[in-house]
Amino acid sequence: MRDDSEPVAEAQGGGGVVGLARVMAGATSFKDSGIANVNDTYRGQILTEGDEVKTAILKDLSPKQLANEVLAAGLASLIGLPVPPAFIGITAPNSDCASQCRLPDGTGLMFASADVGSPSVAQLIKAVPTELQMLAHLEAIVAVLIKQAWLGDLYGFDAWAANIDRHPGNILFGAGTAWIIDHGHCYTGPTWVPADLVPAGNFRHRLKEWVTPFLQVDQRKRLAAEAGALVTRLQRIDVRDVGIQNRVNGLLDDVDFQALVVFLLERIPHVPRAAGGALDEPRLA
Repeated sequence: MRDDSEPVAEAQGGGGVVGLARVMAGATSFKDSGIANVNDTYRGQILTEGDEVKTAILKDLSPKQLANEVLAAGLASLIGLPVPPAFIGITAPNSDCASQCRLPDGTGLMFASADVGSPSVAQLIKAVPTELQMLAHLEAIVAVLIKQAWLGDLYGFDAWAANIDRHPGNILFGAGTAWIIDHGHCYTGPTWVPADLVPAGNFRHRLKEWVTPFLQVDQRKRLAAEAGALVTRLQRIDVRDVGIQNRVNGLLDDVDFQALVVFLLERIPHVPRAAGGALDEPRLA
């Protein structure tokens, strides 16, 4: 990981740039009641470059997993997916909250996602007492998700980014509004190496497991077509520039950064097939 003091602009409404923010003292451990946290996670306050104080969910991540989160947040916002405002959180030197990604002076880096105050789908379905009620509740939630204009894009994005972890804990849901979170398992997983980044590869697409089964045939066809149409928009994205703007090239070494850029560019033509498979509509791919 390189130490780069050049400033990065704060994210502006889907502009694809993840902001910088100072992690303020007093963060406390945070546990999602719907699904176990994989990483050490905290809820605390951050001070953005615009001197705005926000409550955020903070994750202590390795440099590679932090790179995954940052790049995915930038790319997802560019195509209009509902990602909470995201920041690279900078801690005081030798902070107990940030042990995995530290600069030479002891300053820690964390992934900070603005707390939108909504529970995860996993929390909601686990709040009911029986498995039958859980399934009925999940079906009702999916019925609302299908009305979101971006669901087809999400199938396409997860296929493009080889996100293997879009489980019910990684979509927040409240008052008919949903947010997508937790992208540390994009690009085949949190510890990927260049050999894993096979553009034509078939990777786990978890929406197939808990959203697709509740969809009608016409809904699956529509979403598959929307995911396929995402290709044109992806081709307009300068992936390398997004990575550089978001300091991803400072979190990864040169070989890994180049491999990730090439993977995302060469993966684009395979998005219709991968998303169509996740929707059980391979003939549209």
